[in-house]
Amino acid sequence: MKDSEGRENPIRMPIRIKHLPNFIADKISQKKLLAKSTDSDITFNLCFFSCESYFDYLHCSIHSVVNQLSSFKYKIFVFNDSDQPITNEQSEILRNLSPQVEIILWPKSMGWGAEQISNIWRAYEYAAEQAKPNDIIARVDSDVFFVNERIFKQVAAQGADLMGDGHFVDFKYCQGGCYFFKASAVRKIVNLIATESMEKLVKEIDVEVEDVAATAFAKKLNLNVVQTWFMGFPNELEHNKYFIWWFKSKFSCVHFVMKNKDKMLTAYLEYFDNNPNDKFSRHLKRKV
Repeated sequence: MKDSEGRENPIRMPIRIKHLPNFIADKISQKKLLAKSTDSDITFNLCFFSCESYFDYLHCSIHSVVNQLSSFKYKIFVFNDSDQPITNEQSEILRNLSPQVEIILWPKSMGWGAEQISNIWRAYEYAAEQAKPNDIIARVDSDVFFVNERIFKQVAAQGADLMGDGHFVDFKYCQGGCYFFKASAVRKIVNLIATESMEKLVKEIDVEVEDVAATAFAKKLNLNVVQTWFMGFPNELEHNKYFIWWFKSKFSCVHFVMKNKDKMLTAYLEYFDNNPNDKFSRHLKRKV
């Protein structure tokens, strides 16, 4: 058996079978949540950490947000890697996608080690400065694009302090790529970091990486952490490519955790682009 990069993998039980009871329970819970009325005044503050070489993927990701997210107000913060910043021309392209895009030059925040995790949490603090307590601070990686807005509705209805996807990591933590914090929870964790220091906090976790750390910080403060299924991966998309409606019924976004991320652009054009003749799509077709 080979993975999406063509490497040999040992045979293992498919995730959708291994976690089938969890998946069924999650779908039942999701149906109940989506039937609830939600606070439409919630603002989603989406934090992207990106650089010049990832621009095409970032462009695709933000385009998907603009296309899919219609039920809530949102702001998009692009924390622009100061070591390899996106260009002024690229910045203008992103601002033309939405007036809600703000681009901030920022220290490298790839997510490994105390220094970069500190940079990430300073960014979350920045995004939360003007937010109401129940507003949402979300992390979205450049190699993630949304296929519907269901997870946003679910997050608003759930009301958890932290909500993320854990199915690909056996629900040990909220996997990076995309997760959602209440602004009030971000402020509590920022206070924790100020009190105990990032260097001390990361020594308490198994792997010094941002998603493991985010989950650990929330649990350390006894915050309400909810893990659900909403983020599909390339292999799962491949299994369902002839039944995209089924993939979309299970997931709200796709996370291209693979070396050849150009497959993200191809998949977006082929399966999920709702406006194939707009300026972005014409640009993307030239890229792929």
